[in-house]
Amino acid sequence: MLNSDLRTVEIFAIGNELLVGQVQDTNTYWLIRSVTTLGARVNRAAIIRDDYDHIAEELLAALRRGPRLIITTGGLGPTEDDLTLRAIARALNLELREDPEALEMVRQRYAYLASVRPNFSAELNAARRKMALFPVGGKPLRNPEGAAPGMALDAPSAHPDGITTIVALPGVPAEMKAIFNTSLQPILAQTIGSGAYMEHALVLDKGDESRVAELLREVQQHHPLVYVKSRGQRTGDGPPRLMVVFSMGGRDLALIRNELIAAEQEAIAGLQRLGYRVVQIIEA
Repeated sequence: MLNSDLRTVEIFAIGNELLVGQVQDTNTYWLIRSVTTLGARVNRAAIIRDDYDHIAEELLAALRRGPRLIITTGGLGPTEDDLTLRAIARALNLELREDPEALEMVRQRYAYLASVRPNFSAELNAARRKMALFPVGGKPLRNPEGAAPGMALDAPSAHPDGITTIVALPGVPAEMKAIFNTSLQPILAQTIGSGAYMEHALVLDKGDESRVAELLREVQQHHPLVYVKSRGQRTGDGPPRLMVVFSMGGRDLALIRNELIAAEQEAIAGLQRLGYRVVQIIEA
C-alpha cells in the first residue's frame, strides 16, 4: 500500500449529467493524478447526484472518516440545479450569504466578457449573483477561466488535526484545472503540502499474472511503502505481455527513490528466476 500519513484526500464529482452518461468524468482522474503527484493519498472518489440529501450524506460521512482535504467538482454555476455550495451550507448548518469578494470576481468576469463580446450585458442578475452565495466562512478562489469562483472552507472532522478543508471547484475541466493550478495552490500547501511521487513500470516479455502473483505479494510485504500492481498489456496483434508497476508518494524524495528501486530490483530478480525477461522500464 502507499505510505500512510495524515495527507489524505477524498474527491466527489457532482452532477446528474455524469450519472446518466451525458458527460464523461475526466476531472476525477486528473485530480487523482495531480494530488498523488504531490505525495498525498486519495482514499476515496465518488460521483454524486445533484441532490441535497445525497451530497450531505457523502460529505458528512467523509468528515467522519477525517481526510485532510475534500475536493468537489461541479455544481457552482448560475442555474437552479447548481447546488453544491447550498448543499455544503445545509449539511454543515451554515448560513448562506452573498460574499463580497466572490461577487466582485463574478462582476469582473462579466465586465470582461461584455468588453469583448458585442451586445453582451454585464448586468449582475439574480442567476449571476447566485454564484457569489457562499457558506459563512468559505473563502472564494479566483477562477481565471470562468465566472464561478471556487471555494475553500474549513470544517471540523475526525482528522487528527480536527479539521478537514472542503474545496469546491467548477465542473468545467478547463476552469477546474485553472483554479487548481493558481488560486488553490496556497490551500494545497497548507493542507497536503509539497511532496513527490515516483512510478516505474516493468514491461515483461510474456503475460500470465497468476505466475507472478506470489512473487509480487512477497515483494509488497518486504516493501510495504511501495504499491506493487501487475497489469496485462496487449500490443497490437502480438502476444499479451505483463506490466508490473511500482509507485510511491510522500514527502522525502530520496526515501521514495530508494524504496521504489529496492522493490523493483527484488522483483526483477524474482521474475528472472521465473523465466520472465524485462523488455522495457518506464519511469514517470
